[in-house]
Amino acid sequence: MTSIPAEFYALVNAFLFALHNMFTKKALRYSNPATAVISGLLINIIFLWGLSILFVPVASLTSASILIFAVVGLFQPGLTRLLSYKGIDALGVAITDPIRATTPLFSAMMAIIFLDEKLTLAIVVATLMIMAGITLLSWRNGSMKLAGSAVFLWYPIAASALAGATQVVRKVGLAAVPHPLVAAAVTATSSFIVSILTLWYVERNQQTWKMNRQCFWWFLAAGLTISVAMVCIYYALDLGKVSVVIPIASTGPFFSLILAATFLRDVERVTARIVLSAAMIVGGVVLLTLWK
Repeated sequence: MTSIPAEFYALVNAFLFALHNMFTKKALRYSNPATAVISGLLINIIFLWGLSILFVPVASLTSASILIFAVVGLFQPGLTRLLSYKGIDALGVAITDPIRATTPLFSAMMAIIFLDEKLTLAIVVATLMIMAGITLLSWRNGSMKLAGSAVFLWYPIAASALAGATQVVRKVGLAAVPHPLVAAAVTATSSFIVSILTLWYVERNQQTWKMNRQCFWWFLAAGLTISVAMVCIYYALDLGKVSVVIPIASTGPFFSLILAATFLRDVERVTARIVLSAAMIVGGVVLLTLWK
């Protein structure tokens, strides 16, 4: 698998992430974000640990270095996924995905603050493009499900910030444990534990688990899809540079727009405003990371 370039894994991750969001949106018509998180992580754990046991040396499975991925799992994918699902439920895939694509922006901001990197013209221009796109999305329009939905933009924004913070940690961890399958499995496991505790505390007065025949198959498809996507992004980070991998992996909104326009016509509308906003946001992400 190492002969396949990192860029390919990143692109596949982008498509699978968009497909996973489409499946999740279908399921959320009959369920809720909490069930989406729990079921998705359970599928991740079964799928990823199964592959790890089959294909990864036992020494790597017992290495103390895998604890770094347990720390990553405290925030991603469980917490970021919960925030994303809540965004999808309130705003729709076509709005949530472009905002989630701002992860490289947060990575760059953190590099400036913590790694003493310089503020460049590319960062300034890209930031303005991204903020303009988010502002355009926040205007009330028919694609938002609830009145005053602009407040729910904080769900995908927070998810992007957390995701950006974990990218560097993942890259460092893969230097110690060069087995993406194990990294993904450990991350999913710790994330599952944290998600259960978080959901119990935050939503204990609500119906947390809502599984039925209508949503089961959509959740199963979403869980399997995101499991493969997790493996792809870890392979991409292991083989390539973060500055190259992350912007390619952030092209998911393009796939989301195509999938939403094709398969989610009964759930949400893709308007010209959303398309323009997505182009501005993703364009800013690409400009941010590729214009040196």
